[in-house]
Parts: sequence; C-alpha cells; structure tokens
Amino acid sequence: MQNILEYNTTRPHLHLSEYGRCFQKMVDKISLINDREQRSKLAVSLMNVMVNLNPSIKELDNYQQKLWDQIHIISNYKLDIDGPFPKPEHELINQKPEIIPYNNIRIKFRFYGRNLQYMVDRATKIENDEIKQSFINMIASFMSNSSRNWNNEYLTPDVITEHLKILSKDKLHLQSENLNIHFEKDYKKNKTFFKQNNKKFKNKNNRNKNRF
Repeated sequence: MQNILEYNTTRPHLHLSEYGRCFQKMVDKISLINDREQRSKLAVSLMNVMVNLNPSIKELDNYQQKLWDQIHIISNYKLDIDGPFPKPEHELINQKPEIIPYNNIRIKFRFYGRNLQYMVDRATKIENDEIKQSFINMIASFMSNSSRNWNNEYLTPDVITEHLKILSKDKLHLQSENLNIHFEKDYKKNKTFFKQNNKKFKNKNNRNKNRF
C-alpha cells in the first residue's frame, strides 16, 4: 500500500513561507506552461490573490513591484513572463547588507551621553570668542541637565568646569561671571525638589507594599 502521508522534510523548499505551499504549487504550475502570454495572464491573477491574502500591502507606495518580485522569488526565478517590472536579480535579492561598524569611542562620563563629546569637539574649533563662550555656557547647562535627568545628581559648577576641561583636553573654560550664580541657584532649587519627590516616591512604595 502506497504511503499517502507527506512530510515537510520531503517536500520542496518554501521560498516565501508566508504565502503557503498551495500558492507555491500554483506558481510552479504556471512556470511549466509553454504559452508565454498565458503565463503572463495567470501571473496577474496570482498577484491579485497575493493582495487578497495581504490587503495591508496596498498601503506601500511600490507594493505592485514588491508583489511581482515575490512571484519571481517563489518561482525560484524560473518564471518567464511579460511583467510590468523587470525581473529581479537573484544575486541582488540575496545580497547581505554591509556590516555597520560598532562605535568604539569610549565615553569618559556616561551620564552626559555620547553627543556631548561631539559638542565639545565642535566648540574647540570656534574662532569667534563671543560665540565660543556662549556655546560653552550652553554646553555647561546641558551637562547640568543631563546629570540630573540620567544620574539623579546635581553637580556643582566646579565639578562641571572640571569635567569640561577633561573632555576638551583643557581647551574650554567657563569664564562667565554670572554662570556660577545661576548654577548655584539652580543647584539648590533642584536639589530640594529632588529630595521632596524622592520622599514622596518612597512613601508611595511603602503604601503599595502594605497592600499585599
């Protein structure tokens, strides 16, 4: 008695599994038809079936070309038809993308982020002293905000000044007379705010623990 059971291990490879084996059999059947015009007409019918199986693909701008390319892929590039788009090249479709190199630049102060180093490097190249000093003050404010947001620390102007010297290799210095006053006020205000909210957060957590 002939075994009528089929296993996937003995069946042909599915080139695009999302369309199923029955659809691939239809594509293979059309590929064997001798009449080129008839093959082309049936291929159009196959594309309509693909749209019905995946209606959301119509939201793409080039969805028709994508479907025609998929038909050729399912046929293992054996389908010879008069399509509206050129037949895709097997080598280009299966070409692996270039490897993106990993950024190995080490960050001295991680809580400032990597972009800060780019800002510092750019500031060292500014020739106009007034614009340069304004940019330095902006960088210092950014450093203060980053330390609060990502590290929950309120750094003093002296610490930020020292960090800026390290990051710029002693090329950038804070010279604004009002900057220290601004930072001291901001430091005291935000430190008090952080302590109050941290206390509220702990009390809320303790209430939630007592519920269970």
